[in-house]
Amino acid sequence: MSRAILLTGPVGSGKTTTLYELDAVLEERGEPFALVDLDWLCWARLPPGVARHALLAENLAAVWATYRRAEVEQLVAARALVEREDVDAVRAALGEAELTVVRLDAPHDELVRRVRARDTGAELEEHLALLDSQEAEVGAIWVDATRPPREVALAVLAAAGW
Repeated sequence: MSRAILLTGPVGSGKTTTLYELDAVLEERGEPFALVDLDWLCWARLPPGVARHALLAENLAAVWATYRRAEVEQLVAARALVEREDVDAVRAALGEAELTVVRLDAPHDELVRRVRARDTGAELEEHLALLDSQEAEVGAIWVDATRPPREVALAVLAAAGW
C-alpha cells in the first residue's frame, strides 16, 4: 500500500529544511520515495477565478501518478495548509495512499526570528502577517520543530508510523 506524509505548519516552521533532512534519512533506508515541495506545483500568476489549491491538487495528482508508475510507494509533500478543504484536496489527489498530516510547530517568537533571518521586503511583511493569522490544521499530528533537523525528520517519520 502506498503512503504519504503531508508536512505542514506555519511559515518558518522548517518544512523545507525537514524535507531535505527526510531525503537523507529515507535515502539511508534504501527504499523508493519521492519528496515534493507543493509550493512549486502552484507557483504561478493565475488569472482571476482560477483557484490556487485546485491547481495544486491537479498537479499533485499528475505527479503522484507518475511516481506510482515508477513504483514509488512513499511520498512526503510539504506546504503550509490551514484549511480543511485544502488538506482534503491533497488527500483526494493522492487517491488510495494512506495520508498522515504532520504539522511542524515552534513558538511564535522563534517563527518570527526565522522569517526575519531569511526574508526581506514585501515577502517579509507578507510572511509576518501570515504568522499572525494562521490557525492550526485540523487532524494533524504535531511535531516540535525547535530540535535539530535530523531529530525533527525522525520525529516526523515516527509520528507517521514509518
